[in-house]
Amino acid sequence: MNYLRLSDWESHLVVRAQQGDQQAFERLVDTYRAQLRGLAMQRLRNPEDAYDAVQDTILKAFRALGSFEAGRPVLPWLMRICNNCCIDSLRQRKANEPLDKLDFAIAGDEDLDQAATANEDRNLLMKAIARLPRHYREIVMMRHFREMEVNEIAAELHKPEGTIKSWLFRARAMLRKDLTPAMEIG
Repeated sequence: MNYLRLSDWESHLVVRAQQGDQQAFERLVDTYRAQLRGLAMQRLRNPEDAYDAVQDTILKAFRALGSFEAGRPVLPWLMRICNNCCIDSLRQRKANEPLDKLDFAIAGDEDLDQAATANEDRNLLMKAIARLPRHYREIVMMRHFREMEVNEIAAELHKPEGTIKSWLFRARAMLRKDLTPAMEIG
């Protein structure tokens, strides 16, 4: 009996949200936000990445809401979207691992024995960044040197967050390809 009431309530919210009622969508998402957060933390084991995955889940659910069948349960659908967002995050994290070797070169906290190597690595990194197309170079500088969040970059450049994430992914891939031979030598 409770399941029927929950199902009717969900269906009602889905229909209202599909008709453009923002509050209905927010209420629907708020109902399951804790479960989404739990799944994201379980998969990613990092609060910031989990937060990003939940935000991406909500955005993707909102965009796909029009094709969602109102009679279906919402939680499994949201969990599947969240799981896919987590997989994307893990892929991106893995793709960026080679760049982590050069992170210390940006920070400047190395001791005297590492100073020469760090300076050389910093120069390699800056030259590789300079070879990027302008819009990629700009967002890499904003994200990694000015330490701006993706949403802040999107707002400043007047671009959707998805575009910024895509450009960052491509820019990092280009850097990784450019820097991999240099990292293998060192």
